[in-house]
Parts: sequence; structure tokens; C-alpha cells
Amino acid sequence: MTARLLPPLTGIVCAVIGCTPMELFPGSAGQLDAPSALRSSSAEEHHEADVNAWAPVTKSPWEIPEGEVRDAREESLAKACGTRDGALDRVAHELAAARARGLGVDPDAVSGKMRAAGEPHVRPRVVFASGHAPLDDVPIKRRLTSEAFGGREGARRPTRCGIALMGTPHGGEVFVAVAVEALADMAPLATRARAGEWLSFEAKLHVPARSAKLVILGPRGAPRTVPTSLDAATGRARAKLTLDQPGAFTLQLVGDLDEGPRPLLEARVFADVAPTAPGEDPIAPGEDAAADLDEGREADALVKMLGAVRAMEGLPPLRREPRLEALARAHAEQMRDRREVAHDVGEGDFRARFEGEASMAARAVGENVARAASVRLAHRALYASPSHRINLLRNDYTHVGVGVARAPDGSVYVCEAFAAAR
Repeated sequence: MTARLLPPLTGIVCAVIGCTPMELFPGSAGQLDAPSALRSSSAEEHHEADVNAWAPVTKSPWEIPEGEVRDAREESLAKACGTRDGALDRVAHELAAARARGLGVDPDAVSGKMRAAGEPHVRPRVVFASGHAPLDDVPIKRRLTSEAFGGREGARRPTRCGIALMGTPHGGEVFVAVAVEALADMAPLATRARAGEWLSFEAKLHVPARSAKLVILGPRGAPRTVPTSLDAATGRARAKLTLDQPGAFTLQLVGDLDEGPRPLLEARVFADVAPTAPGEDPIAPGEDAAADLDEGREADALVKMLGAVRAMEGLPPLRREPRLEALARAHAEQMRDRREVAHDVGEGDFRARFEGEASMAARAVGENVARAASVRLAHRALYASPSHRINLLRNDYTHVGVGVARAPDGSVYVCEAFAAAR
């Protein structure tokens, strides 16, 4: 759990979801495919995967295998994006192969494919182009340079990339790049473990941080944090943990950076169970709660999903608060207009917005933000994120406001604002 203190008796819990926007290269011959269809059941459903589909460890960086032939064009394109990474390369080639076969590319599945490849970074950006072979590399490089990750003030941060160029059966060519901000790197952590086994987590941060916390998300229930040390001189973060039950666990390292709390690294560990299919996130509890609502009532749908999740855990329901609704709606629209998922997109962070506009006495406040192809997938992503499930299942919250803004490409920007009234 990442916490920042407000004035006395008031706290804030917040983190930004790892989003996976898919950007279509301008002027390409293809169109962005719709995300894969959602399953209708909210029951726990998993598909066992071949264990070889998962990397044996999660770590970073991943080297390019020795002896692998490197395509000169790919190398040239990679230099425009950042430092090439072996795991991101595998993800990029998998996406390119699917696109070359005419299959849809689901942006919401990219993070899952990265976890299966043993790549721990969050918030990947995916750029792809398709058209008659050969594609023009000059505008692709221009796009990679403009979309490569950088700081809010334009300062470039360490960027890792995976690159793939692939021909199609009908004389076309597909290009895919997967890029991440490498704000930290992770020592190897095994993908499979035993329940009750002690595990060691170690990472090195490449950006200044006031503190770091390792958050553990189990198969169900509220996330928990484990004691985490951060050596300010070396940037080394360390933690010891056990997995308290069989099932799939997500480990997330959250750093308190200059711009606020931010997830830096994620890993999946399977305790006494077989890994799920790569890229497949478990359906979140509550997804079917809004099945009876008409299209266009996205905020109402998210409130019902949130209520169903809390009811499953025996938590009290949250009351909708008009002032929180207004804050959440305005922030969702601002994120959509700026095409950015963050707690501060120019109008102040949530604490500043709450204190300036809500006129509501509260002991604690929190905010979840996300972008996804649908409100169901936004709910699923928030539930699957350790730092966000903390907000969803926080016992002392009493009120909520939800804002949803739909983008021209059909995706939704979501803001959930929480408060514990005095």
C-alpha cells in the first residue's frame, strides 16, 4: 500500500494503473482491430498453460540470445526507440506474427504477455504499422522518437524496446514496437513456488524515490504489503515474503517518486498451481453485476461492479457522492482530452482537487485511474492491480464518485474517487 499523509487525520492512497494503449502508425494500410470478446461469466475461470509458455523467472533486463541473427532494419528502428530487450522482443514478435496472420491485436493483453515472458515493467506502449512491403522506415522512426517514453517535462527516461518486422502471406509487412520506461530493474524471481516458501525480492531503482513498498496480491481478498527496505544511496529495494495459499499471486513494487506513488515493477508467481495461459487475466468478481444496465451507463456499471466486489468480501457498500462524482468525471474527461493516464494531468493531484473543490470533510481519500477498451476491462485491470485493489476493498471508505469518458477510438478513461467521511 502506498500512502501519503494529508493534513492531520487525512490520508491519500493512490496509484496509476498500467495502461496498454495501442497506437496505429498514421497512413498505414491496416486498421486497429477490436479487442477480443469478453467472456460473460464472472466465475473464476482459468486455462492451464504449457509451463514452457512462461519464462522460468521474472527479471530485467533480458539479453538478446547469443548467436541470434539481428535484422539490420530492426536494429536501426530499435535505436530510435531505446535499448533493445530480449523479452520485449519476444512479445513484439508474438504480436507481429498474430497481425501478419490477420488476427486482431488486443492491447489489453500486452501486459499479460510481458508477464509470461518474464518482463516486469509496467505501462507498455505499443506502436504498429502495416502496409505493402517494404514499409517506409523514416516515418516509423519519427513515430518511435515522438512516442518513446520521457518525463513530464520532456526529459527522456531509460527506455527499453522490443522490435519486430514480419512479412505477410500477401506481400505486405507488419511492424510492431513494444516500449517501456525502465525506471527500475529486478533480480531474477522464480515463476513457480510452494505455498509457505520464503522468497526474496530485490530491485534497483534508476530514479529518485522517497520510499518503496512491495505489495502482494493473492487469488482473492485485499492486498498486503511486506516490509521493504530502500537504500537511497544505491537505489536497492529488498523484501522477504511468503505466499500464504495456493494460487496465482501478483507482486508489485510501488515507488514514491517526485510525481507521486507509481508502480515500477510487477511479477507473477504461481504457488502450487499451474500457470494460466499467457496474457489471460482472471475475470474479476463483479463483472456481471451490471449486465442489466443499458449501454451508455458506464459510470453506473462501474459502481455496481465495485459494490459486488465489496459485498463478496463482507465490506459495507459505498454511497455515491455528487461532489466526488463531479471530481471524477472532470478528471476522466481531462485524461481523455490529454490522452494521458495520471493523477495529475494539469489540474493538480487528487488531494489538491479534493481540498479545492469537494468541500467535504474526510478522514481519508483515494483515487483509481485507468484506461481500457471497456468498463469491464477497466474494472478487471483495477482488481488485478495490487495498489488499486487496496482502494476497492478499503474498509473505512464510505463514499465514492465515478467518472467515465469515452475516447474517439472507443476506449474509456476511468476515474474512481473514494472518501472516508468524518
